[in-house]
Amino acid sequence: MSFWDRLYIPALIRGMFTTLKHIPKKKLTYQYPEDPRSVDERNERYRGIHKLTTTEKDEIKCVACFLCATACPADCITIQAAPAPEGWQTKEGYQREKYPDVFEINMLRCIFCGYCVEACPEDAIRMTGLTLPQFFRERQKEGESLGSSRSDFIFDRDMLVANNDIPQEGLSVEAK
Repeated sequence: MSFWDRLYIPALIRGMFTTLKHIPKKKLTYQYPEDPRSVDERNERYRGIHKLTTTEKDEIKCVACFLCATACPADCITIQAAPAPEGWQTKEGYQREKYPDVFEINMLRCIFCGYCVEACPEDAIRMTGLTLPQFFRERQKEGESLGSSRSDFIFDRDMLVANNDIPQEGLSVEAK
């Protein structure tokens, strides 16, 4: 190496020039809670909180096959199966063998990767376009503070089914 290369001064000057060149450019980062523009400008395939879909007869589509829990890299999905109630049928018209008695997603562990949606053969689990802070702001009542304890972030089966009223589908096998 030459004398100037050993001093690292030319490399330092080139690095400072690159930094100064980028200062006047428009910033691309939004500070989410303070700046809500990022919510309006996000992609329609944004992966937000989950929901469990139901059939026309208000039966949960999930057949407790455990594929979503197996595919989950964060290991945040807990399922316990139980025999399906009499009359619950598959798409083909057969009596269903089981359904999820317990279905929980720990949102603190979830990395919102969408593998659970891709793994589900029944299209029973979907992801909405709603972030956790948005969800807690919209669902909390006057004087209530949702998201202040760990138990608020464990979404159980009934809570996931109640999320069906969220209109944006997000990532889904049958996305339109």
